[in-house]
Amino acid sequence: MSEEKDATQKVPWRERFRRAQGEGGATSTRRRRLLVAGIVVVVLLALVIVPGYIATRPSFMQRYSHFNGEYKSWSTSVHAQVPCQRCHVAPGILAQTGYSARMLGEFYLSAFNPSRQPKLFPVPTNAACQSCHYELRTVSPSGDLNIPHRAHVGVLKLDCVRCHKYLVHEKSPEGKHSPPMSICLTCHDGKQAKNACSTCHTNKDIPANHRDPNWIVIHPQMQGKVDCKTCHKWTEHWCAECHARRPKSHTADWRTLHGQQVKVRRNCEACHPASFCIRCHGVVPQANFNPALGLVN
Repeated sequence: MSEEKDATQKVPWRERFRRAQGEGGATSTRRRRLLVAGIVVVVLLALVIVPGYIATRPSFMQRYSHFNGEYKSWSTSVHAQVPCQRCHVAPGILAQTGYSARMLGEFYLSAFNPSRQPKLFPVPTNAACQSCHYELRTVSPSGDLNIPHRAHVGVLKLDCVRCHKYLVHEKSPEGKHSPPMSICLTCHDGKQAKNACSTCHTNKDIPANHRDPNWIVIHPQMQGKVDCKTCHKWTEHWCAECHARRPKSHTADWRTLHGQQVKVRRNCEACHPASFCIRCHGVVPQANFNPALGLVN
């Protein structure tokens, strides 16, 4: 111990001072570096990370008035827990990072220009949809529809949004987020694709009473006994679609034959007003005429 003390005492005082100053300087430098690093972290948190997080939340879109309808509809859809970029930005780290950077800019732009109305979102691509929906359904969740998604998306190369345009940001005319039947029928028209009920509907086929040869004649009297809308409600004017067409019985020689047909069954008044008959007959013919039958106005 005395030897160490003697050795220390032998070191000149100036050398001891320089050593002490060097140790204190190193400590001071480390402290300054930590302080700078802390300031940088705080600045990044305050100006980049927190604003960037806020700007990529769906709730951020509420500051843009032109997104109000889309946001409200999204919030009540089955995708209400899915953030905007999951659908509207291509999958992949580069695209997602680019979106985050862009939204950070929108955070500050909207802060300085509250009335800003940017166009932020492209239509979702199939790749974006399939990043979650990788198992393509063949049947609807309720089991009542055959939906061969692989045939539509993989083979026919249809865009998902072509059928699912009402899925998130607006509702169909029926007030739903599911595809209305009118969209299906743009392709399933009997020419581009089959339009038989059983093609898609697992629990629907032509009802037995519709196969009755006399169904065309008796169906008006059946309206109070069956609910036609169960099948036909997909279109507003489903009666007119048939009644606007020329009946198959009205062939080229119908003018000659119709007198005999009227004696068997008269239903001229289903389509024609009295004036139509009067044009040729001069009066409304009384053959097989039911006075209680309402005429077309």
